[in-house]
Amino acid sequence: MTYARFLGLFVVLPIVFLLWRYRRTFTARSLAPMGLLLVVVYAATSPWDNLAVKWGLWGFDESRIWGIKLGYLPLEEYLFFGLQTLLVGLWARARLTRALARTEPSRPATSLPTPSSERALSPSEVSS
Repeated sequence: MTYARFLGLFVVLPIVFLLWRYRRTFTARSLAPMGLLLVVVYAATSPWDNLAVKWGLWGFDESRIWGIKLGYLPLEEYLFFGLQTLLVGLWARARLTRALARTEPSRPATSLPTPSSERALSPSEVSS
């Protein structure tokens, strides 16, 4: 199996499923923190993996990759960093959203008091 086929079957398809399944809960704003997470993942993982391949700790079968390399790593490895991060991030975001929805009591859409609900406190309420 090629690296690209592996990514398609085991990473891209689950991402597509999660995006479809939780399409109502995912918004651009809720997913924005994943951009920062991707920056951290690439900054931390790229140097380490490049050195590991350079030093011969592991390698990639040329017949199973596209042949496009950035440094010592094939393009598919860089795709794996990002896609795997997205997969785990989407799954965690969906689970967290569902868990928080179960524990929070139902609240009104706005948390700001309406003018009709505001009233002055009586002296006995202040001193209690």
